[in-house]
Amino acid sequence: MLEIVPVRGINIGVMISVNLFEPYDFNGKLSIRNHIVMPPLVTRLATSEGEVTDELVDRYFLYARGGAGMIVTEAVSVERQKSGQLLRLNDDAFIPGLRRMVRRVHEDTEAKIAPQIIHFLKIARSGYRQKVEDLELDQVQQIPKLFADAAYRARQCEFDAVELHFAHAYTMASFLSRYNGRRDEYGGSRRKRLHLAEEVVEEARRSVGEDFVLGARINGDEFALGGNSLVDSRAIALRLAELGLDYLSVSAGGKFEDAIPMEGEALDPYTGYSGHRTMPPKWMPEKVNVYLAADIRSTLREAGHATPIIAAGRIPTADIAESVLQEGKADLVGIARPILSDPFWPTKYEEGRENEIVRCTYCNECREAEGAFELVECKNWKRDRQGTEAGTRS
Repeated sequence: MLEIVPVRGINIGVMISVNLFEPYDFNGKLSIRNHIVMPPLVTRLATSEGEVTDELVDRYFLYARGGAGMIVTEAVSVERQKSGQLLRLNDDAFIPGLRRMVRRVHEDTEAKIAPQIIHFLKIARSGYRQKVEDLELDQVQQIPKLFADAAYRARQCEFDAVELHFAHAYTMASFLSRYNGRRDEYGGSRRKRLHLAEEVVEEARRSVGEDFVLGARINGDEFALGGNSLVDSRAIALRLAELGLDYLSVSAGGKFEDAIPMEGEALDPYTGYSGHRTMPPKWMPEKVNVYLAADIRSTLREAGHATPIIAAGRIPTADIAESVLQEGKADLVGIARPILSDPFWPTKYEEGRENEIVRCTYCNECREAEGAFELVECKNWKRDRQGTEAGTRS
């Protein structure tokens, strides 16, 4: 049985008058059409050199037509790193392709779009996995500028916001984690583990300006023995709010430390229990991770911060999404796999056409395709292409 930690400071009996389909404003900097955010989902539609393809443009245009208020793209690397079909923003050469994608979204839809920018460490089929302790000090000190430069390029691409990837198995989350074994100013105590994140946020903010939305995705809990718990995440979220981030998107898990080794394959951080908490399968309860977002939101509110919080993790219907908002557990809801299953999930619910929705079964075959570096699409949506035509009706 899953153990759910009680949420601090949330009175479930107090309902808030919030409609899922009302507009939402990020600190006066950006307004979106509703409270629905589509978190990152890998597509495997970029080229192996990190370039945008026509198929990728079409995919994000489809999501935008579907009615989500804001779409956060799949991860975009801040450095030239080899990782299959991974988008990049480590060079000005990638600006035209991403700008073309953004303009397609802006010209024909009301959706806003943001890249999730990422730095990751090396991993090999041999079993080798680079850890934060392996980085030389000068390599660590280069990371804030890599993020800042990528964020600046994102604004040149005409994106509406930028999301910093501080969650799951990757570099920034690894510095924040209790697994961080460095013995310099970037590791050890929680305060030192926060040092790199502080530098990244400060450099990225200087790069994009105070008037631009800058958010981050963090883990509410790493769900791996010896890793960060909600206690750590409260402190991390509080510091990021103090630094002036415009939102925090709360995820969970996705750690290499409990990945299941497979002979001849690189470790996959989404194969263990922590990975299942990142993308909860059908055998986990609905809203299984929402209490993490609720607790972090409560922590910030008690400290006087109004930082918007995005909750995610097996939120299958608009009614359930609405209840998360009404109960004050989050300010926005992250809907990922249900939108992969039916890109018009938001529009169909808003128009009272929920009987037409191609529903996500949380089978996670999309996750398996992503792990195999194959095209990611929902088998249910693929079988039900008439949903595309149904979604275009006004």
